[in-house]
Parts: sequence; C-alpha cells; structure tokens
Amino acid sequence: MLLSRRRKDKPVPAPVLVTGQDSRILGPAHSAQLLNLLPIPAALVERRAGGLVFESVNRPFRLSGLGTTAEQSPVIRHLGARIVAFLDSDATESEFDWELGDAVDARFFRVRISRRSMDRHLGQCLVTLIDHTSELRTQRSLRREMLTDSLTGLSNRAGFGEDLETEIERVGIERFAILVINLDRFSRINACMGGLAGDELLISVARRVKGALRGHDVLARTGGDEFAIRLELDEGLQDALHVAKRIQNALTTPFRLSDFEIRVDCAIGIAIGEGERGDAEELIRHAQFAMKRAKKSGRTEVYQT
Repeated sequence: MLLSRRRKDKPVPAPVLVTGQDSRILGPAHSAQLLNLLPIPAALVERRAGGLVFESVNRPFRLSGLGTTAEQSPVIRHLGARIVAFLDSDATESEFDWELGDAVDARFFRVRISRRSMDRHLGQCLVTLIDHTSELRTQRSLRREMLTDSLTGLSNRAGFGEDLETEIERVGIERFAILVINLDRFSRINACMGGLAGDELLISVARRVKGALRGHDVLARTGGDEFAIRLELDEGLQDALHVAKRIQNALTTPFRLSDFEIRVDCAIGIAIGEGERGDAEELIRHAQFAMKRAKKSGRTEVYQT
C-alpha cells in the first residue's frame, strides 16, 4: 500500500483590514516594495494634519531627483495644490502634463494621480510620472529645423510666417510692416562663380542686412535670393522707409568673394498692416507684390490697398 505524505504549504497571510480613520487594506508586502515593481517614478502620497507626506516612494522616483521626502520634493512644491484638490474631489484618476524647471533645461512629465473608488475616504493617492523630456526635445529640435534656413540660420518662409502670426495675435496687425528684399542678378553670380560662392554671398548679405536693422526687427530668408523683415512700427510708414534706406546703404559697399569684388543691388517692397484686415500670409504677399514692382521701377515701393 502506498502512503502519500500530505504537503504542508506555507500559510499565506491574509490582508488585514484596519478600521477607523486610517482604514486601509494592507497586503503581505509593504507599499514600498510594491512601488519598486513599477519601472516609472511613483509615490504614495498621504494627507495628514501637517499637510501632504510621502508614505513611500520607489527607486525611479528617487533617481529622477524628485526627492525622498515631501518637504524636499518639487512634486509637492509645484503640484501639491492639485493633489489636495484631487483628494477633495470624487475623482479616481487625473492626468495632466507638467513642465519642471526653466526653459533651458526643463523636464517634461505626464503625471497621473489615481486611487481606488473604495479608498476615497483614506486621504491617500498614487502619483506616477512618465518622463517625456527626450521625446519632446527631439520633436522641438525637428520642428526648429523645419522652420530654419540651414544656410543662414535665419527663419525660413514657414517659420517667419508662423512667428508673424503669433505676434499679430498678441498686439494686432497694425503694429507691423513687412519689408521684402530681392537681390538683383543673383542667379548670374551663381552661374558664373558657382554655388559655393553664391552661398557665401548670401551669408554675407544676411549678416550685413542684420547689422542695419534695429534691435527688435526680425530678419528671415524666405526664398533663394529673397529676405523678409518684420518691422515693429513706432512712427508708421516712416519707420519702414528709414530701415529700407539703411539696408540700401549697407549693401552699397562691395562684397569680396575670393579675388573678386561683387556689387549687390536689391529691390525692396513694403507692406503696412492696417486695422483688423488681413492676416500674416496676406501681409507677406503684399510686400512681395511691392517688391516685384520695385524691380521694375528701381526704387522702394509700398503696397497700397
């Protein structure tokens, strides 16, 4: 006859229910051990008489520089009011984006505050953070490249139009004029001296034009041999005409490329923002239209509606 020995399994501790003001379910492992199973920064936050405290935080939370105590943590310093509002509400979860630090080295997190519906009365919640800094920096870098002229480092046509639209929304179109510059006979220089010489000339022109502008004027390269300037007006059209004259004077001095001196002439067109009519793209087109007239007339032209 075969006898079987009954295996004695180790008893599993049952969760303990603690009643009263601090009632909560305690599992067989401490909350710190459970939090350390999460691969992302996480903290168990509790509201007590003295304010918010960390019952526990996990290792990714500490390694991310988010603090080990509530008094030290930027999470409590910056998000404490939102956590308290969450604890006072009936919500079981809340998600939002959070930017930590200044613009130069800011970090970007997706924050989630959550709790079980049965635990709303405990004054406790779980705060988790996903760091999106690298992803957002990559997106911003790609976007900056899309809006920048790779040769001169100035804004390109898309970037110039976007910035102008933002400024118009901020202070109104009547505060601005657009000045468009086109270099005469640039294609001949490219054909005779080569593309590298043409690129060098464009860079030199951009530097010289920028030196002729006022501090708050914005220069962009909007085409192969075309530049645009956003002017903020203090005295109306006279400001734009004065800047145009300074640019023409700046380009009077010949440019030296290798052993050659190159004289550069330009055509300049101006468009003035008027009232609430039009938008950024329309203002730029008006300046380009005036520039085309200037190529024929030989003088600075102003777009007239």
